[in-house]
Amino acid sequence: MLKRTLAIATVLLVPSLWPQTSAPAPNTAAAPKVLLLVYQQFLPGKGGSRQALERDIAGSFDRLAAPISWIELESLTGPSQALFVDPANSFAEIDKAGAVLAQIYGTHPDLSQSQQQIEDLIANSRTVTAVLRDDLSVNAHALNLSKARYLSVRVIQVRSEHLSDFTKSLQDHWLTFQTRIRFWVTYQVNAGLPDLTFLVIEPMHSLQDVDHGLLDADLAPLSFVSSSETNLYAIHPEMSHVSKEFAASDPTFWMQAPSP
Repeated sequence: MLKRTLAIATVLLVPSLWPQTSAPAPNTAAAPKVLLLVYQQFLPGKGGSRQALERDIAGSFDRLAAPISWIELESLTGPSQALFVDPANSFAEIDKAGAVLAQIYGTHPDLSQSQQQIEDLIANSRTVTAVLRDDLSVNAHALNLSKARYLSVRVIQVRSEHLSDFTKSLQDHWLTFQTRIRFWVTYQVNAGLPDLTFLVIEPMHSLQDVDHGLLDADLAPLSFVSSSETNLYAIHPEMSHVSKEFAASDPTFWMQAPSP
């Protein structure tokens, strides 16, 4: 895969290679089957330079109408970092997207140079892949990421001897909220973090959602897990590039002019 696929963790939603444009629009109202996430921390004092480069790259992809999308998030809690989330229907789809990026960077060396400048500002990076656990999610079929402004991401590492206890506890907890207008998606990590690590992701429209009982602390008894940490991230559309179909769900947010 390309450096941007893994090091920037683009949100790759296109199922065919560029420049084909007749592919069906991605479904924004369902949880993706596969996630590729990249956490990136940057060299001290370089955050502003990195953001400016990200805005320039996003604008260039907009002008090219490139059929590749990514969503950039910035941490509000925990370490200061960027998080790039890549939803896809399969790992094969992510692999195809790498070929798309290779073609774009090969024909636009200015974009390749800008990407390398971002790479030079990275202090450390972690790439994670995970697969949807629909049986441990709530209303995953109705999830609409285009309406989210923030994401809560809880990383839970489960003790191997309590895996079945953990999944049962999570399922019982979710039953409480099945009839409410709440959305959680749970992914099981298959690479990039210790085995039996789960990601519980909840989209939020505003931080006021926290006041309404989101970020439940009692997902599972502490005896079932070896560690659990929740962090909040804000979505930045000016450093993102999404499909027109995705943006059409909330154009005021996704099509806003980038900051100078």
